[in-house]
Amino acid sequence: MTTFKAYFKKEFIEGIRQYKYIALATGIILFSILDPIMLKLLPTFVSNKIPANLIHKLFEFKTKDALANYIKDLFQIGTLFVIFTAAGSINEEVYSQKIVFPLTKGASKSQIVMAKFLHFLVAVCFFLFVGLFLNRYYANLLFEGQKIAISDTILVYFLLCIYYLFVISITLLFSSFTKKNISAGILACAASFSTALLSQFEKLKKFSPYNLILLTNSVDLQDAKIAMLITVFLTLIFLVTTISRFNNLKLN
Repeated sequence: MTTFKAYFKKEFIEGIRQYKYIALATGIILFSILDPIMLKLLPTFVSNKIPANLIHKLFEFKTKDALANYIKDLFQIGTLFVIFTAAGSINEEVYSQKIVFPLTKGASKSQIVMAKFLHFLVAVCFFLFVGLFLNRYYANLLFEGQKIAISDTILVYFLLCIYYLFVISITLLFSSFTKKNISAGILACAASFSTALLSQFEKLKKFSPYNLILLTNSVDLQDAKIAMLITVFLTLIFLVTTISRFNNLKLN
């Protein structure tokens, strides 16, 4: 556990020094505030181009529309911030030889991987929590209709946290197989976004991690049970493979 604690602390310090938390906060929290405001102002922006009687029909948004729009942006843009913030976690240390000294002192490779994984998971879950509750506040403040309940927000938060287990683990996996951050990031993006394509097939949808994103609209954990189990299983497989790959890497 000594290695785990030391690397968890190291990741935290580097997260501050390398502005990783600012990047994660930008990708996750920014749209939680912007989306409700933009949806509220959208009818005003187009008022000169669309007849007034059509504006209310086309742009009549409810509180849950603001939440759905935020989750869509979170998947499309926030995921990019998460992936490219974590993409250099392993390859940077290996190929810049920063890892050699800790290993010569007896550091455990498996605990290094787990410390990196849990560090990013805690950081992403924290910013998701802040982002969702800010979005709830502004959506309930700006829009009419049924308000978003705290219980609904917590269930959405739970589904998103499970989904980002998958995203972080697959990013670390590709980081262990590539020498460049950009390569790991592109591969992780391709894998993450391909789950959305998989969800286009009705029979396969329930097995896709992206189904957790889709089910944030219904907020029914029973429907999400299979996707959650598959996502956790894939996460474990990716972590075991990452540790195995890290153990077999030749370090100079």
